[in-house]
Amino acid sequence: MTPTLQRTAPGPARFRAPTPERREPLWRSILSVLVLGAVIIGLPCLLLWQAGLPPLPRHLDASLLTRAVTAETVLGVLSWVVWLAWLQFTVCTVVEVISALRGRGLPAHVPLAGGTQALVRRLVTSALVLGAVAAPAAVAAPVSAPELPPVATMQTQAADTTPSLSQAAASATSSADGPTEASSPGEQAQSVRYMLGDTELPADIGAELVGQRVYVVQPPAGRYHDNMWDIAERTLGDGRAYQQIYDLNVGRVQPDGRSLELARLIQPGWYLIVPESAQDVDRVVAVPVEETAQADASAPSATASSDTAAGTSDMVAAASNAAAAVPDVPPAQMPAIGALMAATFTAILADRRRRAIAAAPGDDALELERLMRVGADPVRADRLYRILRSLGAVSGRPEPYAVVIDDAACRLLLPRPLPQPPLPWTTDDDGSTWSLPSGDEPAAPAGDADGGTALPGLVTIGRDENGADILINLGAADGDVVVGGEPTMAAELITALALELGTNPWSQGALAYTLGLPAVLQRIVGDRLHAVASLDDISPARAVDPDSVLTGQRHTQQTFVLTSGQEATKPGQHDLSLVRTGPSRGARWRIEIDASGMARIDPLGVAVTATRATGEELDALAGLLGSAAPAPPGDDSRPPVPDPPQPPLSTVALRSAAIRILVLGPASVDAPGTVDPDRRDRLTEAAICLALHPRGIRPEALGAMLWPLGVTGDVVAAMVRRLRDWLGTDSQGIPHVRQDEEGRLLLGPDVVCDWDVLRSLLSASRRSDIHREAELLLEALRLVRGPVGAGIPAGGYAWLARVRTARQADALVTDAAHRAAQLLHDTDPDGAALAVDTGLRVVDLDQRLWRDRLRLAAARGQDELLDEVAALLNATGADEVAEVDPATAALVEELAPGASVRRATA
Repeated sequence: MTPTLQRTAPGPARFRAPTPERREPLWRSILSVLVLGAVIIGLPCLLLWQAGLPPLPRHLDASLLTRAVTAETVLGVLSWVVWLAWLQFTVCTVVEVISALRGRGLPAHVPLAGGTQALVRRLVTSALVLGAVAAPAAVAAPVSAPELPPVATMQTQAADTTPSLSQAAASATSSADGPTEASSPGEQAQSVRYMLGDTELPADIGAELVGQRVYVVQPPAGRYHDNMWDIAERTLGDGRAYQQIYDLNVGRVQPDGRSLELARLIQPGWYLIVPESAQDVDRVVAVPVEETAQADASAPSATASSDTAAGTSDMVAAASNAAAAVPDVPPAQMPAIGALMAATFTAILADRRRRAIAAAPGDDALELERLMRVGADPVRADRLYRILRSLGAVSGRPEPYAVVIDDAACRLLLPRPLPQPPLPWTTDDDGSTWSLPSGDEPAAPAGDADGGTALPGLVTIGRDENGADILINLGAADGDVVVGGEPTMAAELITALALELGTNPWSQGALAYTLGLPAVLQRIVGDRLHAVASLDDISPARAVDPDSVLTGQRHTQQTFVLTSGQEATKPGQHDLSLVRTGPSRGARWRIEIDASGMARIDPLGVAVTATRATGEELDALAGLLGSAAPAPPGDDSRPPVPDPPQPPLSTVALRSAAIRILVLGPASVDAPGTVDPDRRDRLTEAAICLALHPRGIRPEALGAMLWPLGVTGDVVAAMVRRLRDWLGTDSQGIPHVRQDEEGRLLLGPDVVCDWDVLRSLLSASRRSDIHREAELLLEALRLVRGPVGAGIPAGGYAWLARVRTARQADALVTDAAHRAAQLLHDTDPDGAALAVDTGLRVVDLDQRLWRDRLRLAAARGQDELLDEVAALLNATGADEVAEVDPATAALVEELAPGASVRRATA
């Protein structure tokens, strides 16, 4: 038997011991059901058995009034009276049941049935409560294990590494040697009053409802009774939204001791929590008691109250001064590989994420990814790629020996003048320099599937003091390129050139060899670089194409050799471009680099901050691009759910939370405070950063994440103050943004994040039977609106690479989607398709999910299957399924033998 999951109250109430609900006695509900059944079913059966149908007169004339009254006549009249009473009772029952199930307005009045209808209403209400005993828990059941006893609950909270609200208050109010105790609602009431508009609420009710919008059920006005449909219509604009109000209040004990069970059964004076979108509904607020009122209390009571108030004031003051002395944050050290290569690697990592290629990077690798996200210049890299792709179609096919690109323009430095460039290119120096303004870059030509360009040997040397990237064309050097100066720096520069040849998209046609360079390069770039032991191991260049005789252009596959510590060259091999360290004898180009990393390029006469590949960065790149250890044969284990929240959270808790933080898709923070629209993006990022660091983060570390290029402490402090003002305070007047004893900023327990709810649901699903598991999986997937970090502003949220949340979310969502597809494939194919679509919305090329989608399509017919195969090819850009994934190709062959599907080309 599956254990019944206990309901968790939303908001602050989920951190309190549960209050026993006062329900109508079960025996009374059972008796009501028996009475209704006896009257509606048993009475007519008894009448039919004993007396039959009531007698009908055969002749209607005056003799009916004058003839003698016999016993048979009396029994006939009584039979009619009983049958009519039974009919009236049954009609009243039907009217009352229909009204109760609809949950809208008052039931219709049955003529001549005042007392009978009132009696039936009581019986129906009691009977329906019996039928609804289990319903509220099913509607809003949290995803949690059976609730612990109060003592165990307190111990669990005390062991949590993130300070809870009661722990924070206790630490502020306890003495140095005294025990730590949480304040009870009664103690809180000594320092605050809870107000709903102009009405003061009882302390226990106010403490539970503080911060919520609350509607008070009104007493009857004539024959009109307040009801949920009308309340929803007045406050939410749509009567059908009454279900939202019901979900927020079902099972919650009201002042009269009863609780909401059926949507139509509400009583005057009840306090109903309504959604935040409700209009013209007051919010329960905590108002400090005036000092004069506190002074009237007795001395012991006044002392205890002042101690509590002082503790709370100290905590508020500590939170207000959390960032008062934030030190300045220096700029982060950007990766030595440079902005263009960083853009290449971030694109590679994004593509691997799309394809669900698993890796197990360490902290150093994740930190490098964060820094690459900060330092990458994807816009400039894309501009350069489009320019290089288009040069092959330009008349004369210019082959520059160097390229200079900045935010304003791209300039080609040509070995021979070409004075008439095609538009929009312009020329300087009598045609020796071509310039293309930023924004005029052509689109990549169609039909060039391999991604190569006419300049496969173009590599980045570095960035000058004006922010321009300097690239040289190794294929146009016509001799050795020698890197001299500080030996370690020279070797790192050559290694960076090899790394770029092996990864950038415009060098796919290059044949590159390394000699004496770090072996880790092969782990990063794969077969695009070939390590050799000597120059004699290098294969000769491919033959010249026939059209080179007519065009004068070289169409051999260029060969590049990059070596460190090798002084000998291989004479007579003219298609070999050698980059080496050593003396300048026979060198065409000379690059001199000093110990600070500044390099001077003699032919260009410029100095740049050199692009380098250090040993640490190479190891980190290998960690990012390496594959995770394969699972043992037969191991079908699923990714673990990292640190499920305790206590678990439900979707009801997310909907009713004072502050909602959404990261499973476009980033969003729902908070009651106001915020400057121009500052919302930055404050949203700060709030999400705190939500994903549940154990807290120091203000200076938060500043370093939000401003990785450096920021002064006063700016960080001002940001923290604005964030605190925006998110507001909890029921005790403590800011939702608070500070622990070690100075770390963290969010209070009233702030709920959808990432936490997702992990709670998925954790609970793995402990449930398959039917409940499927329900929980679909409920979890409904939280997902896209991948973590979707739609973030350019240059923001680079720190997401460091916290692993995106990787964990990708793994958990795709696993949940696949598992739901397995469970629902036969019984609920629409639900299975919805789960798969949600997973592919996060990782759009996950082949496991695509195979699930293809199986579902095959069940609908071969045409549907072939359409889905075509969609897969269009998404990947592949011509055949075998190019995408062998397992997927095998499945297509099994589902549609003999079918041939190729990607449609424009």
